[in-house]
Amino acid sequence: MCFLIYKYYKHREVYTLFKKGIKSLDESFLYLGNSFLGRNISAILKQQHKLYQSMIQEHKKVHSEHLTFINQWIHQMKTPISVISLQLQEYEGEEVTENIREELDRLNKGLNMAMHFARADNFQKDFVVEKAKLNEIVVGIVNEEKRLFIKNEIIPKIKIDKFTYVYTDIKWMKFIINQLITNGVKYSKCYSNYLNIKAEENNNYVTLSIIDEGVGIVSKDIKRVFDPFFTGENGRKFGESTGMGLYLVKKVCDDLGHKVSIKSEVGKGTEVSIMFNKDNMNNFL
Repeated sequence: MCFLIYKYYKHREVYTLFKKGIKSLDESFLYLGNSFLGRNISAILKQQHKLYQSMIQEHKKVHSEHLTFINQWIHQMKTPISVISLQLQEYEGEEVTENIREELDRLNKGLNMAMHFARADNFQKDFVVEKAKLNEIVVGIVNEEKRLFIKNEIIPKIKIDKFTYVYTDIKWMKFIINQLITNGVKYSKCYSNYLNIKAEENNNYVTLSIIDEGVGIVSKDIKRVFDPFFTGENGRKFGESTGMGLYLVKKVCDDLGHKVSIKSEVGKGTEVSIMFNKDNMNNFL
């Protein structure tokens, strides 16, 4: 009995550790006593922790190099696109020119999607919150996408007060709204001629809603539209869907403290809303 009590006393730190389990990395450095068993287990845990840290650093290095390559590649691709776009101005109005410009727009949007996806993981290093006029942001995007509206015979209806302000990152918000407008136009083609964009303000929120009267989303897909790479029934039917647009919209909105919601009915359309919390706005100041 005395021997067992002595053994328990010598190894009590080891027994306690295995009873509780290792719940965090900090516990890898727990002192497990001077016993032979305690010293060896401590050494093994420390070695494993060092190996774990080394693997994390290697993973971060590879990830950083990958992001650097992606960003450099995107900027390199944008240069020839800009050159081609400038050269097309000499042949403005010709049918072949419009077709080429349309393909250039698609390339540009694809590159922008890739760039924002690459930067989303390092969002904290790449955002600046400032006071912005919501109407100016939306009108600017609609003007940039006028070719898209004209081609699909969609008329944008904007109902946003000129004095409606929100606190957000303007660059990221332009990307988000552009994604939602592009989706609204794409899924409204042959179903409706209007895309409604409105903002409502109450005591706690400014809510921006982008409403189309298009094909709508089936109920089984509505809960998964914010999942990465999920294209759903519409994505397979209409094609050219990456499944990343709404995922990035949700991720960026979460990072900025905005709420995003979606409701839809098949054959009647889809409404995506972004809610800017005024309390969060004050916290950004």
